[in-house]
Amino acid sequence: MARESYIPVAKSELIAALGAGSGLAEKDRTRFLEVAKMLAAVIHYEAFEGLERLKDLYAPLDPEAPAAAGRALADQAAFATAFEAMLARGNFVEISASALLETTDVDTLNDVRVRMKQDGIAAIRFFTRGGAPEKVTARRFWGLVKREVATEIFDDVVVVVALKSADALEKGEARAFTRLRRGARPGAVLIKHFGHVPRVDLPSLHPGATPTMKTTDRVVLGVPAIAGGAPLLLQLANALPVIFAVIAAYFGVQGVVTNDALQRALAALSGVVALGAFLMRQRLKFDRQRLVYQRRLAETVYFHTIANNAGVLDGLVGAAEAQDVKEAILAWRTLRALGPRSKADLDAACEATLRETFALDIDFEIGDALGKLLRYGLVTERDGVLTAVSAEEALAALDKAWDAAFAYAVA
Repeated sequence: MARESYIPVAKSELIAALGAGSGLAEKDRTRFLEVAKMLAAVIHYEAFEGLERLKDLYAPLDPEAPAAAGRALADQAAFATAFEAMLARGNFVEISASALLETTDVDTLNDVRVRMKQDGIAAIRFFTRGGAPEKVTARRFWGLVKREVATEIFDDVVVVVALKSADALEKGEARAFTRLRRGARPGAVLIKHFGHVPRVDLPSLHPGATPTMKTTDRVVLGVPAIAGGAPLLLQLANALPVIFAVIAAYFGVQGVVTNDALQRALAALSGVVALGAFLMRQRLKFDRQRLVYQRRLAETVYFHTIANNAGVLDGLVGAAEAQDVKEAILAWRTLRALGPRSKADLDAACEATLRETFALDIDFEIGDALGKLLRYGLVTERDGVLTAVSAEEALAALDKAWDAAFAYAVA
């Protein structure tokens, strides 16, 4: 499994651990929290600008937003570019949707077989982060059988679904689209954010996922149906001539209605009623099992859901911002403690800090961290050697960056 760049540690926890660590001069130690606070504030303002741009791009694509006169035309390409950049900052990685959709029916961890329908869907993409191997208990046969399943649990999963435009819907697809999307308008983009999702349950997050019967269900429901229905069908086959003869006699077509014939017809009719009741009972059993699977599927989606559509943007931008702050403050703190280093050495040192302090095997994003530190003036580079400025110089540089963000002069 590839190493991730996602740092699954709370920002406050990381800053506290870095402030308590060794290697800083005493005067830098007392100012470290101030640097971290100021750096977080500057990055937060930049994240706010990105969030507002994302909201503006998503507004015409939001399936829940009311139609408004004069609204800008939807630009899916521009939104996709900005959204992908934000996900990359949050250390999300895209996984192949085709690998999940290559089979028609997929078994999930909750003992539900899922069939994924593509009605009305132009494209679907899955982004994940924080994947870790884990063994979970899967229950089969009404909970009587339990087995350990090795899978991967993702901290976060984002599903982006682009719906077809009205003129792109194929024949017979419009009605299915309306029913499947619960009123979502054509051309919209659905965004779903889920948490703590096993890899085997990813197909259940597909908006077109519907439960279907498994082989065991067909056997459990089908064998009793055949065994119980066959005698009734034979009885019905023998009774039909009697019923037709009585009907013909009653309408004067042929013969006369005798008490004996009438009794035999009533007995035959009871067989027809019994067959109808049997078929209805089997259908109710089928519907009940389907409802059980539908409930399990709904529970899986409900308890993993974090946010939907426009509500996803605030959370994901905040997550990306937190990753930016953690990467930058870790790189500055490490470089300040160890002294001038090359980019490769600093990358290795940051990974070592995460490994020793939090037991995390992380592929640290040194490029993202240095990009911010060099831009803010917290790190200088000369002949490939990086040097972190002092805490006092860092605060002065960040204060300058903050003032530049809100520059306003009175004439």
